[in-house]
Amino acid sequence: MSFDFSKWINKYDAVAPDEKIQYRDSSGNLKEEKDPKLGSISQAFQQRGYILREELRQIGRWKAGGRIDHHLKKNNQTFVERRSKVAFQSSADEDKVNALTELKGVRVPVASTIMTMADPTRYAVLDYRAFRALGAAIPQLLNPQNYHQYIEFMDGFQDYGTDPSAYSFYLNQVRNIAQQEGITPREVDMALWAFDKHQT
Repeated sequence: MSFDFSKWINKYDAVAPDEKIQYRDSSGNLKEEKDPKLGSISQAFQQRGYILREELRQIGRWKAGGRIDHHLKKNNQTFVERRSKVAFQSSADEDKVNALTELKGVRVPVASTIMTMADPTRYAVLDYRAFRALGAAIPQLLNPQNYHQYIEFMDGFQDYGTDPSAYSFYLNQVRNIAQQEGITPREVDMALWAFDKHQT
C-alpha cells in the first residue's frame, strides 16, 4: 500500500485540534486523556463497563465541538449508563451502534467515537475526513469499474452520519488496513484524518 500510515499518524498531533477529553478514572477522579490513541480512557471505560453522562457530553464536545451538547444534556445518567452498558456488552458492531444512537443527540459518528474510546484496538472514529481519505488509501474504491465497491463507498460517504451500514463499510476497510499495516483501527483513522486535513 503506497499510503504512508506511519507518516500521517505522526502528523496527527500537528494538524488535529488541541482538544483534550476528560473522563473519570476508577477512583472517580477527573483525568485528561493526553494520548490521541486513547489508551487511558479506554482502560477506564472497559474497567467500568459504561460511560457517565458527563463523559458523554465530553465526547460530544470532542467530536462535534459543542454543536450537539444541547441534545446530549437531555439524557439522564441512568439512561446513559444503561445504553452504554448494552453497547459495551454487545458482540455485534451494529448492535453497539444501535444501542448508542438511542441516546439523544448521538448519531453514528458520535457512537463510533464512544466505541473507539472504549476499544481503540477494534474500532475507529467515523468522520467525513477519514471516510473521504479512504479513497487515497484504497484507490480502487474510487474506480467506477469496481462498480459494487465504488457505489458502496459513495453511498456510505453520503449517509455516514445516519446509516449504521456506512459505518460497517468504513470499519471493514479500516480493519483490513489495520491488519495489513500492523496498527490499530484508531491509528488508521488518525492517519486518514491527518492526511485529509493536510490536503485542505
